[in-house]
Amino acid sequence: MSLTISVYTQFLSDDLIPKIVKRLNDFDMSVEGYPNFSFQEEQGFLPFKFSLTDTHLNSLKGKVLKSGFELYVDNFDLQSEKQKLVPKPTFFQKLLGRKGSEMAFAEPEIEDLLTDCKKVVSCVFNAEDSFEFRFACLTGAVLAKLTGGVYRSSDDIWYTGKDITEEVYKEVKEYEQSLTEVTVQFHEFAQW
Repeated sequence: MSLTISVYTQFLSDDLIPKIVKRLNDFDMSVEGYPNFSFQEEQGFLPFKFSLTDTHLNSLKGKVLKSGFELYVDNFDLQSEKQKLVPKPTFFQKLLGRKGSEMAFAEPEIEDLLTDCKKVVSCVFNAEDSFEFRFACLTGAVLAKLTGGVYRSSDDIWYTGKDITEEVYKEVKEYEQSLTEVTVQFHEFAQW
């Protein structure tokens, strides 16, 4: 089953990539991003080479692994998105000239932040892969923090502000602590 994390931002540039990778290294792992990746040219699977520096699973200690997630970048306009939420009028509403009422995209304080956002980055991950969750969540959180953007989790929780990466990392760690030697799924790094 695939899940999506969305990051809404005012801007997106390749200057952010080394900053994202550098920040990912702060989360108990040593990470390398896919060489020559560009937000402008690439969409689809974004791989990472990594090793965990703090894990309770012996099978992962000292291993160089590969994981990632599907990444898509699209234009975003809050008013257009809200318009898509308005239900189509019924036959009788059309006869009476009634239009559907405007729907909320998010809570008012979140919508205030989304008004200036021009891009949405979708991080799509397989819920059954142990580390796609880690990379989709943390990359999304770091991107939102670096750009002053808004992070929307796969279960519709909105995050903003300076503590976003810490909050998301807590969720990642909680999930990873539930993994056992039997349930963990991983891929060893072979090559890009």
